[in-house]
Amino acid sequence: MTTKSGIANANHRTNTIKSTNSRGFVFTELLVVLIIIAILVAIAVPFYSSAKQTSRDRVDQANIKILNSATLQWMLSNENNDPRGPGINTDSLKEQLEGVYIMEWPTSPNNNSYILRNGQWTVE
Repeated sequence: MTTKSGIANANHRTNTIKSTNSRGFVFTELLVVLIIIAILVAIAVPFYSSAKQTSRDRVDQANIKILNSATLQWMLSNENNDPRGPGINTDSLKEQLEGVYIMEWPTSPNNNSYILRNGQWTVE
């Protein structure tokens, strides 16, 4: 059984605990939290940059597949069409593909150029 003095002692203990916690955060605690956040950011930034570059490279690869597919459609539309033939270069084939086999010419997120080499598109 609890006595009145036991209840008074318990209330006194909780009041003591509340008074020490009501001060807020100490400067060193805030500093430690900021250092932890800075370390996490320092770890995350390189991963973000790497993922961003990987996605740009994949867009270039996808654009090359689109261009090669459009070139194949161009070849199949007429037996005389050959991307390795005389007079066919990057600019002339681009003019023939754009608007007919692809809606608009793709742009490289890496500021590269798409060049026709031996009948296949490459990134340079």
